[in-house]
Amino acid sequence: MPNFKYTAVNQHGKEIKGSIQAADSRSAIAYLRQQSIFVVEMGEGKQDAGEQQGEGLSKEIDLGALGDLHSVSTQELIFFFKQLTFMLRAGLPVLQALQLSRTQIASGRLGRVIDRMITDIENGLPLSQAVAKHPKVFPPLAASLIMAGENTGELDLVMDRLADHLEKKAALKTQTINAMIYPAIVILASIGVFIFLVIKIIPAFAKFFAGKGRGLPPSTQFLVDLSAFFVDYGLYILALIILVLLALVITYQTKAGRFKLHDLLLRLPVLGKLMTVAAMAQLTWVLSMLLRSGLTALESLKISAQVVGNRVISDKLGTASEQILAGKDLSGSLQHPRIPTIVTQMIAVGERTGTLDNVLQQLGDYYEERLQLGIRRLSALMEPALILVIGGMVGFVYYAFFQALFQLAKV
Repeated sequence: MPNFKYTAVNQHGKEIKGSIQAADSRSAIAYLRQQSIFVVEMGEGKQDAGEQQGEGLSKEIDLGALGDLHSVSTQELIFFFKQLTFMLRAGLPVLQALQLSRTQIASGRLGRVIDRMITDIENGLPLSQAVAKHPKVFPPLAASLIMAGENTGELDLVMDRLADHLEKKAALKTQTINAMIYPAIVILASIGVFIFLVIKIIPAFAKFFAGKGRGLPPSTQFLVDLSAFFVDYGLYILALIILVLLALVITYQTKAGRFKLHDLLLRLPVLGKLMTVAAMAQLTWVLSMLLRSGLTALESLKISAQVVGNRVISDKLGTASEQILAGKDLSGSLQHPRIPTIVTQMIAVGERTGTLDNVLQQLGDYYEERLQLGIRRLSALMEPALILVIGGMVGFVYYAFFQALFQLAKV
């Protein structure tokens, strides 16, 4: 199949170059247009080594500039897993379910990935291995769960659990974003008001009162001095803030730095408790799902270590898997200052009664409710606090201004 090199423009107006295999140039142009890529110039080129090995149209086009455009959203994955759940429960074989699912997926990265998976399964690979070849598309636990489902014959249940997991994650993310929108707007408004007062209003007051040749009250003098300080050193302060942020970003890129920052966040008075609750909700829910799907405690811990976002908890899960290999029980291996005692105690009960997966699910539901309540409370507390900050700044400026006016009026 011929290989075509092209120059095109994406939907953002940026010029891109790449190559694609197709039966003819018209098919190549039609395929690219489905990806919102508009071809400016196209010519036939030589096949590279990877293409000569038969990757064909299933080979993903390397368009670095379009990484975000071709990313797979959580909603697409939820829809994909739910589709597979329905079709597998209806009795369709995996290959036929994937082929039918492909007709319902819009062109894009997920569509190309499904094409590759269909080819892999036709060549004899199981679904779990086909999924494992795309770690940037599917969540880390997907391949392991699907393998467990293949071994137990409960692949439809595994797909349903994956969809539920992604739905819970997406719902929590949406709730968090919605809860933080108003406080973020108020914070930006506070910064804007502060800058406006410091740069425009207070210097005008200072100039007016300086012309009267009178001394200023302490409150007014404080505002004038504060304004002069930020006007003179504002750029230096901004540069310092940027440097601190860059240092934090660079530190976060290292394993040790990420661990220290996450540990610091967990130690914060209010936010730390909320982040601990979030980590426990994620950990217990994922462990429950993995154990219910037939994975061992050791495998479940290793997979959970990749899923849990907090590095402190993640590292502890890695250590716990080593302790289980040494013969320690799950509850004992999870004991850690950052893991609440109730979690290890309930896990110990589940191990003794043989209902560990149910206990973990109940813990997951409990911590999820606590997390949602915590987010709502934090948002409710932040709103009046930020309003008070803005009102306090403006009120203090008015107070200082009228104090100075009253002093002038006494003359």
